[in-house]
Amino acid sequence: MVHQMITNPDLHRLADALGVRLVRHNGGPKGFYAHYARTISTRRGLSIAAYRSTLAHELGHAYYKDEPTDNEHYSRKQERRADQFAAQLLLDEDAVKAAMIWHNEHISPAAYELEVTEHLLKTWLAQHRALKNAWAA
Repeated sequence: MVHQMITNPDLHRLADALGVRLVRHNGGPKGFYAHYARTISTRRGLSIAAYRSTLAHELGHAYYKDEPTDNEHYSRKQERRADQFAAQLLLDEDAVKAAMIWHNEHISPAAYELEVTEHLLKTWLAQHRALKNAWAA
């Protein structure tokens, strides 16, 4: 199976399909989702990988209709779920396998090739640990 990379316009169309408005901000966090306004804001000046990963993560919050909470347990759960949503959206087994083999299992260059953050690639690998072990066999 040949993986067709999810492009920024694809992410923007997904936001539109979810009824989410996209805006930009200067400084501060890489991104945030405001459920009450159905708005995602991303920081200007992010690298391609950081923008794609951040927007996909925030789309995860929008998909699950996450709202901020003072409960640290639920906040961590929301963040983990949004990371997993983004990893599933942007990465697939064939592309990750090829990049990891080509870069001799080094996360940084593989993430760069896949145009995602190292954190997002590590999230995907953690979700698919059994597959990673199978590649080595």
